[in-house]
This record gives sequence, C-alpha cells and structure tokens, in this order.
Amino acid sequence: MNNTDNSKDTSNIFKKFRGKITHKSISSPETLVGEVIGKKTSGLARNETPYFSPGITSILFLSKRGISRAPLAREVMRGLLHQSDHFGSIRPSARGISEAYDLCSFDKRMVHRASLQGFELSGHSRRANTSELSAANLIIPLDPESKQYSKSRTFYIRGKVLPISDFLNADDLTYIPDPFDIDDATDVSDRYNSIIELVKKGCSEILESLPSLIHS
Repeated sequence: MNNTDNSKDTSNIFKKFRGKITHKSISSPETLVGEVIGKKTSGLARNETPYFSPGITSILFLSKRGISRAPLAREVMRGLLHQSDHFGSIRPSARGISEAYDLCSFDKRMVHRASLQGFELSGHSRRANTSELSAANLIIPLDPESKQYSKSRTFYIRGKVLPISDFLNADDLTYIPDPFDIDDATDVSDRYNSIIELVKKGCSEILESLPSLIHS
C-alpha cells in the first residue's frame, strides 16, 4: 500500500486561509461595536435602554420600592425626551432602594393607570447599586426615604442629587405620595391619577432645566 504525501495539499489549504485573512478588511473595534449596537437597537422593546454611548447623560429616578413611582417617572421622562432636542443624549433609568423589593413585579395598579395615559410599564424593580449611583449624572429622589438613602451615600455619588421637590411648585406636594399609603376613604383611582400628574409635572420641569443642569 502506497503512502500518500498530503503535505503539499495541506500547505495549500493554509495558504488559502492566510490569503483570505490577509486580503479581507478587518473591522476596527469601534466598527464592530457599532455593528453590534445597530443589531441590538433594531429590535428594542420600549422598556429596554435605547442608548449605548458611554458619554451619555444619565438621570436616575429613585423611590422606596422601585415598583411604581420610579418606573413611572422613567417612562414619562422617556416620552418627553423622545419629543425634545435631548433625545439620544439623555438616558433615564429607575431603581428602588429596598432590598426586600428587588426583582419584584411592578405595581399592577400603577401599570394599569399609567397605560390609560399612554405610558407602558413592564418589568421588575431593581435595587440601586454602587456603580449605578456613581455613574448617574443626575439623581432624582422621589420620596423622603430615597432622599435620605442618597444622603447617606454621598461618598461615592459623583453627580447631582436633586429631589423631585426642586421641580414642583410650592402649591404641590414636597414629594410624590406613596401609592400604598392610603386609607379606606381615599379613592384608589384618584390617588394613582394624582401621582401620575405630579410625576408628569415634575418631569416637565426637569426637561426645562436640563440645559443648566447638564452644563453647570
């Protein structure tokens, strides 16, 4: 039986591969990242983060549980940004401060009442972590608990902390009311509707103040 020497053929195969690698244009890391981002953004759901630039300005809304007020504020802010000159340069996000509510579903009553006004809330709450607090350019506490939480963590917060009261009129409440802090005499629908209106008003004022907040 004759032994066949395939070394020449093998050598030719490697030469072909080397030729392909040599002559094929290799994308730069920036190009590859852009291609990946393009694929991801083509099918984004509404509750996903729509921006990927590391230099983007981030607004972090905080509430005690992170299941109603903070996600509502994020969606209201997204809607306002979408219709403004800031679209694509500001990223709103929402977090809670309580470990007990981490990964809990959003408040179904808030989801329902918000949907009636065109705001889609879907997903689960997430507790704020150190890196998120450190990376945020602007942190908006929506209640006294999240304001105190921010004060106790100023050693690694690098952005501005401005409670929602800074963007509400004197006639309004100081903070966004807790939707679960109601008595039997309070109409639930009215309570949630008033919360949504306050959040819309506060977010509108934030949008108006963005130029001075970003550049100051």
